Amino acid sequence: MAVMRAEGSFTARCFSALEDVPSDWQEARRTPFQTDAFLAAWYATLGARPGHRAAIVEVRRGGVPSLLFPLSLEINGMRTLRFADAEVADNNAPLLGAAAPESAEAFHAAWLAAARAMPPADMLSVGKQPAEIAGSPNPMLWLGRPLASQLQSHPLAMGGSFEDYSRSRTKKFRKEQERVWRVFTRAPDASFELLTTPGRALAVLADMARLQAARMAEVGAPYQLDEPIYDGFYRALVAAGIASGEVVLGALLNGSETVAALLGVSNGESVAFVRLAHAGGEWANCSPGRLVIERTLMALHERGVRQFDFSIGDQHYKEPFGVGTGPLMDVDVPMTWRAWPTIAANRARAQLRQFRTLRAVYDRVWRQRAA
Repeated sequence: MAVMRAEGSFTARCFSALEDVPSDWQEARRTPFQTDAFLAAWYATLGARPGHRAAIVEVRRGGVPSLLFPLSLEINGMRTLRFADAEVADNNAPLLGAAAPESAEAFHAAWLAAARAMPPADMLSVGKQPAEIAGSPNPMLWLGRPLASQLQSHPLAMGGSFEDYSRSRTKKFRKEQERVWRVFTRAPDASFELLTTPGRALAVLADMARLQAARMAEVGAPYQLDEPIYDGFYRALVAAGIASGEVVLGALLNGSETVAALLGVSNGESVAFVRLAHAGGEWANCSPGRLVIERTLMALHERGVRQFDFSIGDQHYKEPFGVGTGPLMDVDVPMTWRAWPTIAANRARAQLRQFRTLRAVYDRVWRQRAA
């Protein structure tokens, strides 16, 4: 544990292990990617890789939890502090305690205390920051000059009954979903299940990994989730969170066969889907990928969940479900002069992406006017 650092009414300290974080952070506001289960699995696997070490920074105000930064120090030539991610989190954000800063001025005072408690580093690289954390503004966006990320979230908010939501989809989509459910349930042992026990969930997770690997090989796409370090993370995540509800896993089953499965993480109010796998072959005629999404949404709605996120990919299957888009922001903070070339390069790439986007819009509008 680092020495306590103070700035005004804020004090900060750094923990080298998640187990050292005080228990009064249990009530903090967070996204589904900073739950106890997610962070425990992450620090035990991806956070324990060579060249990485935990740097979990706590900020308090008058002894009351204010901000918690679940960070990792990566030493690879340059010393870089990053959030617990390694491409398995759809967003990165601090946890907000009861005394979280509510203005930019207060946040900067809290940040000064936090920065002094952090281990020596050249830069803080913060990608995929959401605009809000459990309904509250994300104070990290008051830091530096945030840039629009290449990625976007795909939120879905439901109100009222699931039937109301279904009627908001196109008639063609509704009829097709009804049809594929009838086709699927013609199999003698066909069923949908929202799994709640670690043993059965881990067995379905193993089936998901096999199905995903086969699909990626079929289309020739790069795939790394079957590597031991990533497989270990997801196994640890499911084992830690399935019983508490911080992990959700919906599956289409035919007896002991997994036809499709959808994995998500939850903060209790919202669920973010992170992995989808389905069989092909004889099952293709019942669109098992779309079907397991709908049945999982239905089951979670019955549990009272109304907020969902379909993850950062822009796959076409999401559109018929009525998802929106949410901005994510990147923030790079220099901590020594060694960070400036990297930050300058990141900003140049972001400006180039913006130029290309604007150019594409201009070209599309010009073509429409010329038609």
